[in-house]
Amino acid sequence: MKIIFLLFILYNTIFANDYPNKPIELIVGLGEGGSADRMTRNMVLFLEEELGVKLHVKNIKENVSLDAAKYVLNQKDDGYTLFSSAFSPYLLTAILRDDTNFTLKDFEIINLQWFEYDLFLVNKDSKFKTILEILEYIKKHPKNLNVGVMNKSSSHITFKLLLEKFNIPMQNINLKLFSGGRKARESLINSEIDLLVIAGQGSEKYRKKIKPLAVISKKRSKRWDAPTLNEALYETGVTMPIINGSIRGIAVSKKFKEKYPNRYRILKNAIKKVLAKRKVQSSFKNKNIGYLWIGSKNSTKILEDSIKEFKKYNYLIKD
Repeated sequence: MKIIFLLFILYNTIFANDYPNKPIELIVGLGEGGSADRMTRNMVLFLEEELGVKLHVKNIKENVSLDAAKYVLNQKDDGYTLFSSAFSPYLLTAILRDDTNFTLKDFEIINLQWFEYDLFLVNKDSKFKTILEILEYIKKHPKNLNVGVMNKSSSHITFKLLLEKFNIPMQNINLKLFSGGRKARESLINSEIDLLVIAGQGSEKYRKKIKPLAVISKKRSKRWDAPTLNEALYETGVTMPIINGSIRGIAVSKKFKEKYPNRYRILKNAIKKVLAKRKVQSSFKNKNIGYLWIGSKNSTKILEDSIKEFKKYNYLIKD
C-alpha cells in the first residue's frame, strides 16, 4: 500500500510541471457586471500572466449559484475548472436547500479575498431620507413600494427579517429578486425600484446617482455617509441581527486537491502570488475590489461559521 502511495506522489510530482497546459475555466455563480463577476474578470488578467495559459469566465446565474456549484462538481477533477464567485451567502444558501446533494466539504476553498457589507439604497432624487420613513410608507401604502434584493442573499434575508420585526406582511411590498448586481443597481437608478438592499463596495461606481439610508454593519462605513442599520432603528427599540454581506473568493472541488495535490499547490501559489503583487493590490484598490489573502484554513472556518448563521434564517428565503 505504501508503494502505491509513493508511486502516486511521484506521478503527481513528475507531471506537476505540465499543469496548466490548456485554458482554465472560471465559473461565476452570478450575472455579468456584478461584483463577483468583476472580481473574477480582474483576477483573470493577472492569473493568465502567472499561470501562462488563457482563462475563460463562464457565468451560470440560474438558481443563484446552485447550478454553478453543480456544474463545477460535475466537471473533471483536473484543475481546469475553478469556482470564482460569492460563496457567502450564495453557495451557503444553495447548500441549505433541501434538494441539494453536496456540502461545503465537497469544495476546497483556496481563498476568500473580498468581504462586503450591504447597504439600504434609494435613488438620489428619492423623497425618502430614512429607513423609518420607508417602513412607515409601506404600512400606510401597501403594494406601492418596489423593493429590490439579490435573490437568496444576505440582503434578501435582512430585508425580510426587517419586515418581520416590524410586523409588516410581505404582501405590502412588491419584491423584485435579482441575480446580477449591475442590473439591480441600474433598476434603482432608472427608478424601476424604490429601494435596493445590496453590497456596498459594488455600488461605489454608482455613488453619484444613489443615496444610502443605512449600512448593514456593526460600525459605520468611512465610504458612505449613513448610520448603521441599528442606529437608524434606535428610537423604535428594535435591534436587528447583522448578517454578513457577500464574501467572494476562489475554490475548486475537494477531489481535485486529493487527486492532484501538486497541481493544487501550483494553482494556490499562483493565486497567492497574484494577490501579493503591489500592482494588483493598487489596481484592485482603485476598482474597489478586495484582494486579501487569508488561505484555505481561515477561509473554510469563516464559511463554516457563516453557514450556521444562515441556517437560523434560511426559512425566510426558502422557495
